[in-house]
Amino acid sequence: MTREELLPQELLEQIPALDSDEETTANEIIIKVKYFLAGFTWLVAKCEVQGNDVMFYGYVINHTDPHFSEWGCFSLNELMSVKLFGALGVERDLFFKECTFGEYMKKENFS
Repeated sequence: MTREELLPQELLEQIPALDSDEETTANEIIIKVKYFLAGFTWLVAKCEVQGNDVMFYGYVINHTDPHFSEWGCFSLNELMSVKLFGALGVERDLFFKECTFGEYMKKENFS
C-alpha cells in the first residue's frame, strides 16, 4: 500500500492528537485505524505529524506471543518499512469501524 492508502488525509484528520488528554481507561480508548501484517496488528488511537512522518500511539498485538503485545508509539515510516519476504507490506484494514479498545479485544476474543 502507498503512504496515501495507509493514511489518507481525511483519516489523518479524524485521529486525535498525541497530546489530547482524555481521562479514560485502556478499554475506553477509541481505536481509529487498524493495520496488519502476518502475526501482528497495530491499533491506532492517536497521532501527530512530525516532519515527513506520522507518529502513532496505539496498541500492537503480537499474535504469536500475546504476552509481548503492548501500548506504545510507532511511526508511519516504520510501518512502511516492515516487509514480509522482502515484498509484502503492512496493510490498512479498509473495513475496520472505529470502536473502543475493549470492544475490539472482546470481538477478537482477546479478553
